[in-house]
Formats: sequence, C-alpha cells, structure tokens
Amino acid sequence: MSERSYLFKLFSDDYFRLINQTGVRQRVGLCGITHGGCWDNLLAPDGTYYFSPSDESGTGKHTRLVAYDYDTDSAKICVYPERVTVSRVREQPMTKFHESLTVLPDGRIFMTTHTTDRAPHQPEWMPMALSTHIWEGFPGSHMFVYDPKTGAVENWGIPVPRETIYGATYDSVKNCIYMIGFMRGHVYCFNLDDRSLKDLGKAAEIFCYRLHVGPDKHIYAMTKSGYLWRINVETQKLEDLNWRLPEFEGNYCNNTWYRYMSYAVDLNDHEMIFCGFCSDDFYIYDCNTMQVRSIGKKFPTDELIDAYPVTKACNEFALDKDGVIWYPMTTYSFQKPDDDFRKYSFSDYLVRWDFQNGKAPEVLGMIGGIDHSHGQTSGIKIDKDRDLLYMVDSGGVANVGLSVIAIDLAVFRQHMYEPGPLAQDPRMHPVDMNEEEIERFKRRSRAGEEVTDRNPFQAFPIEDVTPVRLWRSVPHTNIEDSKVIGLVWDCDNVLHGICGENTRYCFKVIDGKVAEIQPLDEAEMGYRAWLEANILPRPFNAEDIKVKMPHVTGRQWLSDPTALTEWNGGRKIVGTNDGLLGIINAAGDKIFSLGNAAPYGPIRSLCTNADKTRLWGTAGDKEMLGIVFYFDDEGGIQQLGMLSYNTHGYMDGPSASNILSAVAVNADESLIAVGGADRIGSIHIAKLK
Repeated sequence: MSERSYLFKLFSDDYFRLINQTGVRQRVGLCGITHGGCWDNLLAPDGTYYFSPSDESGTGKHTRLVAYDYDTDSAKICVYPERVTVSRVREQPMTKFHESLTVLPDGRIFMTTHTTDRAPHQPEWMPMALSTHIWEGFPGSHMFVYDPKTGAVENWGIPVPRETIYGATYDSVKNCIYMIGFMRGHVYCFNLDDRSLKDLGKAAEIFCYRLHVGPDKHIYAMTKSGYLWRINVETQKLEDLNWRLPEFEGNYCNNTWYRYMSYAVDLNDHEMIFCGFCSDDFYIYDCNTMQVRSIGKKFPTDELIDAYPVTKACNEFALDKDGVIWYPMTTYSFQKPDDDFRKYSFSDYLVRWDFQNGKAPEVLGMIGGIDHSHGQTSGIKIDKDRDLLYMVDSGGVANVGLSVIAIDLAVFRQHMYEPGPLAQDPRMHPVDMNEEEIERFKRRSRAGEEVTDRNPFQAFPIEDVTPVRLWRSVPHTNIEDSKVIGLVWDCDNVLHGICGENTRYCFKVIDGKVAEIQPLDEAEMGYRAWLEANILPRPFNAEDIKVKMPHVTGRQWLSDPTALTEWNGGRKIVGTNDGLLGIINAAGDKIFSLGNAAPYGPIRSLCTNADKTRLWGTAGDKEMLGIVFYFDDEGGIQQLGMLSYNTHGYMDGPSASNILSAVAVNADESLIAVGGADRIGSIHIAKLK
C-alpha cells in the first residue's frame, strides 16, 4: 500500500477543534427523551424538522416521532407506536422508524416501524434468530400515517408478517409506497388506491434501506454488496443496472462490509448525486444515459488521523441553495490496534464541498457543542428557503438523549473558517482500560451487526464460507435466471449446477468462482445428460410412497412429501411440505417420524454421503430465511441455521440466500454447497468439520 496522507494527529487540538459556534443552535434531550439513537429524519414542506429517536439498550423502549420547530425553538412528540398498536411485552419492541419517513400528496407523513432490539428477557438484539417464533419474535412492521394538521395517527397494518421494513418511499406515478425488508431484502409495493400488496422479489442480500426517487421518478437503490438497481415504477419491476461501487485502497469497511447507497439527492432534471456509506467518492448517475461517473473523493486526505485507518462514513448529505454539498463524516474504529488499551469514541466532522465550482472538500471541524459532541450523525437536512441546516446524532449519551443541531447558514458561512472551541465531551477523550476491560478487548471478535456470541444462528461460521454470486454471471437483464435448480460435485471437487427461470443455464464453479456458464440447451449432449441425471435434489414419484406421512396437528393437508433420498439398510428418508422428516423402512410400509427439521415450510432438498449414514438438507417457507439441517442415526436432527452473512473482514460484501433449493456434499465430505432460488440466486460453499 502506498503512503497514506492524514488530516489530524490523534487527540491533538486540531483533532478536537469544533465547528465555529456562530449561528449554531444545539438542543439535547428534546421532550425529555433519553433514547440513544436516531435513524430517520425529514424536513417537511412547511419547514418542520422531524426525527425518530431509537433505542438498542435491551430495555424495550419504543421509538417516537418528534417534530422540532426552529422559530419557536420547541419540540413535541407526534407518534407513540404503542398507542396505535397492541404491543406485547414478549415481542421485540418497535425501536425505530427507519429511513421511511415520506410525505404523501395530502401533506400527511408515512412511516414504518422497525426493530433491532430485544425484549428485556431476550438474549438476541436482532430479529433473525427469533423470526420464526410467533410470540417471542417481531410480528412485522406497522405502517403509520401522521397528519400534522390534526395530530391524528392511523395504523395501516402489517404489510409483511415476520419481516421488519428497513426503508420506504412514496411513488407519485402510480400512487404507491415501496418498501424493502431488512432480513430478506425483498421489495414490496403497497398500492394506496386499492390497498393491495405486491412482492417484487429479492433485490438485495440483506440490510439495504435507501430507496431514492430519482429525477426520472424511478426509484434507485444499491445492494449492501454495492450493486446498483432500480424499481421501474411504470412496469413495477426490479431492474439491475449492471454497475458496482468499486473497491478503494485501504478502505476496509467499503471493501468488506458497507457498500450500499447511503443517500442520494437530485441535482437536476436528469442527474442525481449519491454516495456509498463508506465509499471514498461521491457519484453522479445520469438517468438519460444510465451511466455513473465519479465527482471525486469526499475527503481531502486518505486518512482522518495518523494513528490507524478509521472508517470515514457518510450516512446522509444535503445540498444548499448554492448547490454546495454539506455532510457529516462519521468515523468508526474497526481497525483499532490490538495493543491500544484505551477507551474513547470518535466524533464526527462537518464537511462542505463546493464541487460544482471545482473546489475541494473542506473539513470545518468536529460536530457538536463543547459538552456534547456527535459520536454518530445519522441525519442532515437543509431548508433552502430559510437557509437552515439540521443534523441529528445517533450516538447519544445514556440517560441524556440525542443532540439536534440547527445552523443558520447565512450567519455561519461568515465565520465557518474561524476555529471553534475545543470539545470537552469526556466520551471523546481517552481513558485507560482496567484489567477486566483489557481482557474483554483482547477477546473481541469481528461480530456482525446481526449476530451475538450468545445466540448465533448461521449454518456455518463465516470464516468457513465462500459465497458465489451466481446472479452476476447471468444476463443482468434477466437476474431471475440465477435461481438455482440443482447442484452436484464431480470427483475433482468441481461444482456443477443448473439454474434458471425463463432460460436454463448450466455452470461450473471452480475454487469458489463461476468458471463456465452457458444456456443448458447449448451444452454438449453428454454433459447435459450427466447433469440432469445427477444434480440434487432428485425427482421422485410421490405416489410410490404408500405410508401416511407425519404431520403437525391441524395441518395434515401439508403432509405431502416434497423430498426423498436413499438411506442405509434399504431405507428412505422423506421430507414433507410442512418441515417434517421421517424414515421409511425397507419394506416401505412403515415410517418413523423424526420431527421438525424446520419450523415451517417444505423440505426442499436432501443429500447424503456415499455410505448413506449422514444427511444434509434444506427447508423453509418461501417467506422464511431458510434452514440448513443435518441428520444421522446417532444424534438425530440438528438445525444448523440460516445463510445470512454480514460480518466485516471476510467477504467482499454481505451475502445471503433464503429459498434454499439445493444442497450437495462432495465425495470426501469436506465441502457442502447450498444453492438459493431467490431472484438473486447465490451458492454458499462451506467447509465441513
């Protein structure tokens, strides 16, 4: 790596220098709310600034919608979610309105609830592990509408059971709300005229929220792995735009974790500016040419500090009346040295970039006041008519609450280059760890956002998994042709398979990469015949099964067989449409029920080792996250978990499959491949231990 330039020496006066305080108003803990986070804000047409305090403390706090009025310097709580829902203490709480605040044509404000916290008695703060538990999990996001004129709040119900909505926006072309799910990445279209809901399919692996209405009225977004896509609002279909946010030298988080579009703003009638959360550059997308170009680096140096690389993230940005970009730069210490046994939080810096006049980005200082600096700024909006800039933090102090900053830009610009005071917020200044804290720091792991050490739910450890994004190997105009139909290993550990929906393709995967792919009907006849004879899952005739299948009480109608494989001793193992597994004896006249291999949904695929003593399978309803399971005669059924990977440092971006259509294990039982039949079809190859 080449020598990296930096802006500040760690903990120097320049590092702690705040923005000039002229024209700056800071309000902390408005309305007495002590929530520590915020992941949605909105500037309404009438100039009211809305934000939604959120919480992840495990205390079961519900979010709020708060309105702040600059002229009266006052705030009020507009929405209490628990007052318009029947919220139960065993459920995960409604902790956020997350990037879904949007204004409807009549001036009302639409929003969806979201959760990333646990009920006080639960160990897991993310919804994945509890997604199939109808009492302990999250029932699904509610759609709320708030009327600023009357103060009335309406609950429009749960659009997607068991899913938590991560982002939403309004489409004026067809009078619809588009939403995207947090766990499964599906896009949903809610029609406001007839209240119908349409599932457009899986657009992103996981954790994708920003839905931006572009100047052409289509809605743009990016997967968390960095691929640009849009919702065509005329056809109401998803379209891949065949562009990926690049890697950047030394940018650890962008290259392995956060690569999605964090925000976008329309520049004119055919161009929009956008940035990736951790990308080095800002970009312009031209709706006319459907091309992307960089407008340059969003930070004036390679690094923020001299000590070690930190993530320079931008969650949102705004354009002022002169077309200048303003944005908070949030820093994270994911690469903190192993021998730095000090506790400290990084602050945010306010950056101004007059890019249209050829200027470079300017760092104006740390965001906040002397006693309360912003540890994470999640929202920024500019009222161009009144020349006011608003920001809200998401790193609030416990029992103190959030900081909302309003800046009178007409006044601030006259003094913005004059040094501000030094930040005294104790969170930002280093304190030595005690022995217990040092030991805990040494044991730290690269935990993903979605998993804890106490309650993991992934089928295989991420360090043992190689994702294969098959959806990047089929024509980008027909992404759905990546849906995996079947898989098989050859004796040389080459993985073969068939995928497709409209056109079928055959492919080979060598060393974790797609080495060959072609339409199946163009493949050599002998190879095609071998594939069709050997891929798993194998077809079977359900009428040949003469025994009564095991069932869940009251769901006998779902007991039909869906998967079958040979087992030792002349027996067979069969799975049902309701997630149950059984062993049919050699005579074929009795079945021994093994119980649930998955909470719900069909057994989709089964495979065994050569001796037929070990079995792997996949199961799950089409609206579940999908389950991989294992069985042998000694240990019985083991639910291994889901295929949802989002931990930094291991992959070139997150990867996930939910409809697990195929499973295959190689000859020496060292590798397992699991294929997904989602719209963005993927294969996950894992080492077996």
